[in-house]
Amino acid sequence: MARHRQVIVGYLGVMTLVATTLGGYVACGAQKYRVPVHGTDEPAPSRANTGQSGTASVANASGVNLAGVHSAAGWSRTLPIAFRVTNEMPKGVVDQLRKAMETWETAVGKKMFLYEGVEEREGSAFKELYEPLNDTQNGHYFDFNWNKATGKPASVLATTIWENDPQEPARIVKGDIRYNAEFYIFGDALKDFSEGKRTIVDMESLALHEIGHLLGLAHVSEREDRYSVMNPSLFIGEGMMTRRLSEGDVDRIRAIYGVGDPNLAASLEKADDFPLNN
Repeated sequence: MARHRQVIVGYLGVMTLVATTLGGYVACGAQKYRVPVHGTDEPAPSRANTGQSGTASVANASGVNLAGVHSAAGWSRTLPIAFRVTNEMPKGVVDQLRKAMETWETAVGKKMFLYEGVEEREGSAFKELYEPLNDTQNGHYFDFNWNKATGKPASVLATTIWENDPQEPARIVKGDIRYNAEFYIFGDALKDFSEGKRTIVDMESLALHEIGHLLGLAHVSEREDRYSVMNPSLFIGEGMMTRRLSEGDVDRIRAIYGVGDPNLAASLEKADDFPLNN
């Protein structure tokens, strides 16, 4: 299988190379830097049978550790995952979100998501982190009142929350992703710009990471797989993006969902990039 490397594109190629080489949190120019996606000290889940990105467990249904996976059964009984997006999310951003979904679908060769349109309720309407799980929708929400609505600090880019089946803890039955729109701008980092104190974050890159959590994947350290989209930190700012899965990402997601259409999944072995269709 061809190595599907993480792509980090910056206006200053030399500075990007330095940042990639040194790792950590190296500034790459004005408003281009690397941040932890979820923060460093995430609280433990406060609600039974739920989880949140940044606190992932790696135990499967048999109690055997499976590195890089927090829900070994995933959504296997409820595919495709029906979802809605907040009415605060522009169409171009929705398109990026759906491209990220297509990338994961290509990896397993099967339909994983079903778009059901716009959710009229806004992210800031939820007053508690796990409140979105109380409805029947799997939603993607912008939070313009981030700290009060989620209880998370300004530095956190987004958070994925999910609910597991009480009878089968390794299986996910509900999930939502909340994006910190109070302190960040989400869009195409190759076209859009930071505004004031709000830094641009490439939506497709961030969505790849958060959807990985939604599907059942946990964080993977750079020491284990430096090209994984599930690394706990992300380069943000103009021109900064990470839009490809690593070979390890593909292996881990297939460990949960297997491979449906071999012809679709085989495209991974034939090209450096996933085919991303609009």
